[in-house]
Amino acid sequence: MELILFAMISLIVIVAMLASRLNDNSFPFPFDRKTTLFTPAEKNFQLLVEQALGSRYRIINRVKLADIVNIRNGISSRAGQTATNNANGKYLDFAICERDSMKLLGVIDLVDTQGKGYKVKKDWFVSGALEAAAIPHIRIKVKANYTLDEIRACINSRILGNQAPSPQMKGRVIPAPLVKARPRSSGVLSPTAAQAMLATESKKLAGKLPSAQTTALPH
Repeated sequence: MELILFAMISLIVIVAMLASRLNDNSFPFPFDRKTTLFTPAEKNFQLLVEQALGSRYRIINRVKLADIVNIRNGISSRAGQTATNNANGKYLDFAICERDSMKLLGVIDLVDTQGKGYKVKKDWFVSGALEAAAIPHIRIKVKANYTLDEIRACINSRILGNQAPSPQMKGRVIPAPLVKARPRSSGVLSPTAAQAMLATESKKLAGKLPSAQTTALPH
């Protein structure tokens, strides 16, 4: 009887040990496939960036910081390893590259101030690393609607270094406010009078033109 009881207890212990090896804490591959690769905001923003920049550039998603920076020469192995470990845990939402050479031009992060508050707080390590490596970095607030002109102007001014295209109306470039030429018979125009004249002309021109967009993408 004692032998049977001992055998039963031993069997229960063995089964419990086998079951413990199969639970979630010790199973080596506790994974399921994600239904989508990107969030709706990431997918829509990438499509808009590709349309805004055209075929000359390539947009890459979720680039690890360690893949776009190198440890400088002369840095101690300990400091270099610490920096590498930190960089391995950080990534950027989008990287803009030249399509032919794949040269990195700059990176973009989407900032979600609603919902889960994704990347609302600026990461000092990421910002410092990109600044040290001279890699342009833009943080753009997630919103329901973007325009191609907004995205193009933002990337041109902050990453590509080009001037944003001038606003156009009816196919013609809107001219800057002009100061009327003063008559030959008049005397020297004082600075005060010149400023007053410029302000008057600016108000006249502003009354004829549609209001400019005030939404600023960088956050």
